[in-house]
Amino acid sequence: MTKAVPSTPSTPQVPQVVLAEPWHEEDSISLIDLWMVLSRRRGVIFTVLGLALLAGLLVALLMPAKYTYTTAIEIGSKPSTNSDALPIEPPETVLAKIRESYIPQALHSFSQAQGTEKGYKVESRIPKGSELIVLEAKAPEEDGPAYLTIMQTVIDKVEGDHRRVSAVIRSNMKTQLGQAQLALSALTDPSTLEVKKRALESKLLKARMELERLKDPLTLVLPKKDLETRKARAEKALADLRGKEALLKARYQRLDKVDKLLEQQVKDLRTQINDALGRRTQAIANINSEASAMTMLMIDNELQQNRSRLASLEERLLIKQQDAREQLENQIAANQREYAIQRQAIGKIGQELDKLVRDNQRSQKHQAPRIGELEEQLRKLLADHNRKVARQEQTIQQLETRLANLQTTRALSPPLQSLDPTGPGKKIILILSLFLGLFLGIFAAFFVEFLAKVRQEGDNETGQQKITPPNSMG
Repeated sequence: MTKAVPSTPSTPQVPQVVLAEPWHEEDSISLIDLWMVLSRRRGVIFTVLGLALLAGLLVALLMPAKYTYTTAIEIGSKPSTNSDALPIEPPETVLAKIRESYIPQALHSFSQAQGTEKGYKVESRIPKGSELIVLEAKAPEEDGPAYLTIMQTVIDKVEGDHRRVSAVIRSNMKTQLGQAQLALSALTDPSTLEVKKRALESKLLKARMELERLKDPLTLVLPKKDLETRKARAEKALADLRGKEALLKARYQRLDKVDKLLEQQVKDLRTQINDALGRRTQAIANINSEASAMTMLMIDNELQQNRSRLASLEERLLIKQQDAREQLENQIAANQREYAIQRQAIGKIGQELDKLVRDNQRSQKHQAPRIGELEEQLRKLLADHNRKVARQEQTIQQLETRLANLQTTRALSPPLQSLDPTGPGKKIILILSLFLGLFLGIFAAFFVEFLAKVRQEGDNETGQQKITPPNSMG
């Protein structure tokens, strides 16, 4: 297509031809165009396909067959406080030891022993939902003995490490089992139970004998007789005190009569003394003869005797009678005090008699429950002993079960080589190379077509620049 280019007045009008840009369908892809591209570039496709088949054939012929070498390690278990068994060591810890320590050590030891630096590689993993450690390697058949040796070395290291832990656990459990068996022997020893049983039986026998003694009527005979004798003595003493009190009161009453008699005698003596004094006065007045003098002497002698008697009577009345009265009063007071004491003693003895009977009845009431308590203790002793023996036997059985359930770490099987080679076979390699070659061939065809179009576009732009002259400057 051509376009007219307007000319300016200063330049001559020269027709110019400008090529229009080709139209492109950018938003649509035609299957026919794709097929045409593949048809045009079939040489490229077949060339790439042939090269891929040749490479696959070479790989299938030259690549050695690889086998899988594998083994599984079962981690030993130890009994726990409940019925579940726990691994000797967590599987993750064992896996970390294998990866970081045991495999490198085994590879290093094998390389030093064989004098080779060939890079062996052993993988380890824990299958999902299990507590097994799987060792795995893939290698040609000629490297099989090396991998089997390396894996066995790793197994030996794991077993050796766990064998030490298992030995400690087993030793502790055997010690516990021995102690439990000794305790059971002590429990089942007849002398162990017999000592406690005899002690309770002895207490029970004493309690029963004490109850029989308390129920026996003769038990209270002697104490009651003794108290009754004491009571009879106290009553007799009380009666004597009553008689003595009556006697003292009678004597006290007699003192009053004696006082009256003495007062009368004193009164009479004073009258006689006064009469004698009158006669003496008369005698003194008429003293003129010896007869008068003798009368006066007689009167003086009478006065002296009466005065002596008067003094004696007054002393008796005023002093001795008072002393006798006070003495009798003291005796009566003492008698009354003793009487009160004896009455209290009689009351106390009566209380002791009542208390003796009540204490006996109370002791009987207390002794019966005591016998029942001792009988219950004896039954409980036998029942507790049987329960302890049963618990100890159960403990021994549990320890024996736990000891039997103690499992050591072991390989479920020695390291083994797979029966068939692993990896893709020769047919699969050829099929894969065929598909890969076809894919690469199609890709190469489109790539070559792309390069051709890019080259064509470059040529078109060059031709357009040659046809269009440069604008002249006016």
